[in-house]
Amino acid sequence: MATSSRWKDIDDKFCLCSVCLEQLKEPKLLPCLHRYCKDCLNSIIQGTYDVIKCPECRQETQIPVNGVDGFKTDFYSKNLVEYVQIQQSLKSDEIRECYSCSKHLRVAAYCFKCNDFLCKDCHNFHVTNKLLKDHQKHTLSLEDIEAKNITKEKLASIRHAPRCHIHLEEIAKLCCETCVNLPICMACTYGKHKGHSLYEVTALAQLKRKELTQNLKALQGIDKDKNEITPKQAKVRLILIASIEKEKMIKMHYEKDQKIMTKIRDTEGKRQQVEQEKQNTEKKIFDSLQTEMEHEIQGAKKKYKDIFRVKKLELNDIFKARESSLEKELAKLRDQRERFERDKNELLESLEKQLNENMKTIQTMSEHFDNIKKRFETLNVMSSSILASDNDWPVVQCIPDMCTAATNLMKDFKKDFPELTTLTDVTVNYKQYSFGRPNVTKISEKFDKKITINDPYRYVFGMTSIGDGNIVISGVTSDGLTSFIIVIDMNGRMLKEKILNTEKFWPARYCKFLSQHKVASVCEPNEIGLYDVRDGSYIKKNISDVINSWLKNQNVTCVATDPVNNHILVGGNGARDLYVFDDQLNYLHILTLPEMIKWPLDITASDGHLLVCNHAGKKCYVTTMDGLESKLVGEFMKPNLEGNKFGPTSVCSDKNGFVYVLWKSSSQCCIVQYNHDGSQVLTTRKLDEDEYVVTVVETSQGEKLLLATYNTQTMYLYDLMTED
Repeated sequence: MATSSRWKDIDDKFCLCSVCLEQLKEPKLLPCLHRYCKDCLNSIIQGTYDVIKCPECRQETQIPVNGVDGFKTDFYSKNLVEYVQIQQSLKSDEIRECYSCSKHLRVAAYCFKCNDFLCKDCHNFHVTNKLLKDHQKHTLSLEDIEAKNITKEKLASIRHAPRCHIHLEEIAKLCCETCVNLPICMACTYGKHKGHSLYEVTALAQLKRKELTQNLKALQGIDKDKNEITPKQAKVRLILIASIEKEKMIKMHYEKDQKIMTKIRDTEGKRQQVEQEKQNTEKKIFDSLQTEMEHEIQGAKKKYKDIFRVKKLELNDIFKARESSLEKELAKLRDQRERFERDKNELLESLEKQLNENMKTIQTMSEHFDNIKKRFETLNVMSSSILASDNDWPVVQCIPDMCTAATNLMKDFKKDFPELTTLTDVTVNYKQYSFGRPNVTKISEKFDKKITINDPYRYVFGMTSIGDGNIVISGVTSDGLTSFIIVIDMNGRMLKEKILNTEKFWPARYCKFLSQHKVASVCEPNEIGLYDVRDGSYIKKNISDVINSWLKNQNVTCVATDPVNNHILVGGNGARDLYVFDDQLNYLHILTLPEMIKWPLDITASDGHLLVCNHAGKKCYVTTMDGLESKLVGEFMKPNLEGNKFGPTSVCSDKNGFVYVLWKSSSQCCIVQYNHDGSQVLTTRKLDEDEYVVTVVETSQGEKLLLATYNTQTMYLYDLMTED
C-alpha cells in the first residue's frame, strides 16, 4: 500500500493513520483492532473473512459478521483518541470556523459543553462571562496542553456529559446497560430503548466500580500464587533433574557393562584352564603308557603306540566339543554387549530428545507468563485511573470492558499454566540381559503370605503389579452394575479407588501395567482406557467409535501391553484379531492370531512373543508379535493330573523369561511353571482355593508370584526359589 502524510507504515503489509498510531502508545483494554478507526480496520481486514492477526501485538481477533461495524467500541481509548485529535488541532494552529463567532480563525480552545472549537477572543469571553460560568470547567485551551498538566483524571472531569446517541441535540440523562452502557435521553425510554435495563449514571458507576475492585482483588491473588514458582525456576529445576537422571542411567549402564566384561574374562580363563587340563591329561596318559611299554618286550611297543593314538584322537574330539561350546558362549556374550551398547545410546538419545521437548514447553510457558503479566499490569494501571476519576460517564463506559478483560485474564491464568511435569514422567524401558544359562527358579510348595482386601464385595477379573510394591486390581462390584479399579499395598490396604459406570450389566474389567505411572484397562463391551496411579485419573474411549471392523455384539476379553514399543493389545470374544493402540489410545493396526486360536481369554507380551490363553480350545500357545500376522511358535503342555479337563485362565512371565500358567477345571486349580518356550514343565503346584488371575510382583526380597481368587477378595503370595 502506498503511504501518504496521513498513513504511516507499522508492518510490511499494513499502514495506520497518525491518530491510530498515536493511540497505540496508550495502555489498552481490548485488543488493538478494537481501537482503530474504520478506515484503518477496512485496510487491515481487506480480503480476510474469518480471523485477523493484529499488525502490532500479533493477537488474533475474530472478525464480526457485519465487518468493521461489529467491532466493540473501546470507550476508554475513544476518549483518548478524541483528546489526541483536539491536541493536534490546537498545536497546529489549524484554521477552523469558530463555534461562537462563526469566523474562520486559528483555534485556541475547545469547549466540551459546546462540543466545538473556539477562537482566541471567544475563548476569553467564554472564561470571563458569568453567563457562561457552567462552560468554564469544560473548556480546554492550548495553554493547558502546553503546560502538560492534563492527567487522565482531569481529562475525564473536563468532558461534559455526552449527548444522546440517537437524539444528538439532547443531553444524555440515563445509561442503557442492555446496549453496553450507551447514553440516552428521556425520549429514548419510549422508543428504541423501551424495556431495556436503564440506570442513572451515578448509581451505575458505583456498581461498576465495586465490580472492578472485586475483579482486581481476585487477579492480585492469582498473580501472587502464580509468582511462587516461575517458569525460569521450573526450567532450572528441570535441567537439574534431567542431569541427575542422565548420570544415574550412565552409571547403571557402566555397572552392567562391567558385569558383562567380568563374565567374558571368566569365560576366557575357563577356556585357558580347559586347554591346560587337556595338556596335563595328555602328558599323564603318555607318561603312564611309556612306563608300561618299557617293561614290555620290543614287539609290544607298537601295540601301545596304537592305543595311545586312539586315546589321543578321542581326547581331541572331547576337548574340541568343549572349545566349540565356549566359543559360542563368548560370541553370544559379545553380541549381547554390542546390543547393550546400542540400547544405551538409544536411551540417551531418547532422554535428550525428551529434555529438548520439555525445554521448548518451558520456553512457551515463559512467553505466555510474560504476556499475561504485562496485560495484568496494564489493567491494574488503567483501573486505578478510572477508579480515581470523579466523572461517572467514563466509569460506566470503560469498566465493563475492564471487567471483561479481568475475567479473560483469570481464565488465561488458569489455562496457560498447567502443573509442570519433570523427567520422572519419562518411561525408560531397560532390557534384561542374561549371561549364559539363567538361574532356574521353582515355585515354593506353600504360599508365603495371605493378603485379604478390606472391602470383600467385588469380583476380580484383572490384576497387575505397578513396580513400586503396590498392586492394581480391576473387576466388577457385587451388584453387577459398575466396574472398578483399585490400588492396594502388599498388606491389602486400599490406597486409591475408581468406580466406573457402564451401560452393560456385569461389566468385566481387565488391566495390565503399561509404564511407570500408567495402567492400561479395558471393560465390556468395548471400552479402552488409561488409569494414572498418581492421581487416580482415568481417560477412555469406545473401540467401536474408531474401528469399523469391531462387531456389534463383540465384547473385550483381555488386554496386554508391549513395553518395548509402548503398545496396547486388546482381544475380544470369538475373534482371532488383536487390536493394537499406542500409549495415547490412538488406533494403529490389527494383529491376527494363528487360526487355531478362536477366542483369547488372556494375553501377555514376553521377550518379543505373545503368550495366549485360548478359551475355545482350552490350550495355551506361544506366538510371534511382529507384522500383521502372528505365527505359532509352540504349545504349553497341560498339567499331568488325571480325571480333570483343565483350561488356562491367566498367564504371566518373570524377568528371567520363565512362564507361569494358571489352569482350572470344574473341581481343581493348579499353577504350572514352564521354561522359556513352554516345552518343559518345571514346577506344578495344586491350589486349594478358586484362584483366577496370576501375576509376578517385585518385592524387596525379589520377584514373587501373586494369585488372586475370583470372588473371595483373597490373594496368595508364593516365593520363587532360585536353583543355581
